[in-house]
Amino acid sequence: MPTGETSIANAFSLVSDSPFDKYLRRFGFLGQSQTTRSILRWFALTWLPLAILCFIDGTGWGNKVRIPLFWDFSIYGRFFVALPLLLLADVVIDRFVRQVVLIFDSSGILRNGDLLHYRSALARVTELRGSRLVHMFMALLAFFPWFLFLTGNEWTSGQISTWHGSGVRGLSPGGWWFVLVGSPVLRFLMLRWLWRYALWMYLLRKVSGLNLNLLTMHPDRLGGLGFLLFAQQRFGLLASALGSVVAGQFANEIFYLGLPLRAMKAPAGLFVFGSVVIVLLPLVFFSLRLFEARYDGMIRNNQVARLVTDKFDSTWARKIGRPPDQMIGTQDPSSLIDYISSYDVIRETRVIPINKRAVTFITALAGAPFAFVWLLTTPVERLVTEILKRLF
Repeated sequence: MPTGETSIANAFSLVSDSPFDKYLRRFGFLGQSQTTRSILRWFALTWLPLAILCFIDGTGWGNKVRIPLFWDFSIYGRFFVALPLLLLADVVIDRFVRQVVLIFDSSGILRNGDLLHYRSALARVTELRGSRLVHMFMALLAFFPWFLFLTGNEWTSGQISTWHGSGVRGLSPGGWWFVLVGSPVLRFLMLRWLWRYALWMYLLRKVSGLNLNLLTMHPDRLGGLGFLLFAQQRFGLLASALGSVVAGQFANEIFYLGLPLRAMKAPAGLFVFGSVVIVLLPLVFFSLRLFEARYDGMIRNNQVARLVTDKFDSTWARKIGRPPDQMIGTQDPSSLIDYISSYDVIRETRVIPINKRAVTFITALAGAPFAFVWLLTTPVERLVTEILKRLF
C-alpha cells in the first residue's frame, strides 16, 4: 500500500492535538513521555493551593472544623486517585487504540474496497477530536459555577463544618480555589475523556458497518476480533477514576454523617454494572457481522465435514474384516480429529464479542474504589472475624 494511504492510520491518536494541547504542553501539563511530571504539575495546580490556603486558614487539620482538608476522603478520591488515572489513561488507552486502528488498516480484516471508507472515518474522528467549538463548550460546562445552583449538596449544606465552608456561611479561601480551579479542572478532564469515548464509539460503529473479513476458525472464538476486546478493556481505567470520586463522597457520608455502609451497596453495584455495560457496549456493534460469519462458516464447513467423515467412514468403518491396526501410522484419524476441532471453533465463536475475563477485569477496576471504602470503614476485628468464619 502506498504510504500516503496509510499515513492517517499511522498518525491516528485519540488524545492529542486538541485546541488546548499546545498551551498545556508549553507549561508541562502534557507529555506522554513525561507522565509522572505532568501528573505532579496538575497536582500542584489543583490540590497544593488547597493545602496552603487551608494551612493558613487553620482548617487543614485539627478541631477548627469537623472535616479538615487532610481528613476529607472526597478530596483524596478526586485529586490523589481520579486525577492521576485520567492522565494515565492518555498514555495507556491511546497506545491500545493506536494498535487497533493499525490492525484494522493493515491486517486484512477490512477488504480493499472498504479501506477508503475506513480512512474517511478516521479523518472525521480526527477532525471532531480537534474541534474548537466542542472544547470551548466543554470548558464552559466545566468552569460554570454549578455549586451555586445545586441545592442540597455539601457546598450549600450547613449541617456540618468543613474546610471549604458552605454556601450558607460563605466559602473559605480554600473552598473558592476548589470551586473555581480544582473541581473545574477535574471536571474538564472528565468531559474531555467522555468526548473521546463518544468518538471511539462512533469509529467502531462505522467499522462494524463495513464488509469485514472475519475468520470463524480463529482461535480467539471472536472471529479474529480478540485484539479489539483486549484494547476495549483499558477504558475501565475511566470507570475507576469516576468511581473514586463517587466512593470518596460516600466515605465522607459514612464517617461524618452517619450513613450506614449498606446504603452504599446499591449505588456501588449500579455504578459497577453501568461501567461494564458502557465500556463493552461498542463491541455489540460487531454482533451482526459475527452472526453472519458464524452462520456462513457453519454452512460451508458442514458440507465439507460430511465429505470428510463419509470418506473416513467408508475407508475404515464399512469395510468388514479390515484389521484396525492398519489405521496406525495413517493420517486419516488425526486429519478427522483436526477438522472436528476446527468445526468446534466455528460453533463456539461468540456472536457477542465479550468474554468473562473482560467483564471481570472491568468489574474489578470500577469496583476497586468502593471496595477500598468498605475496607476503610469496616473495623479490623470484624474483617478478621469474617475471614476466620470462612476458613474454619
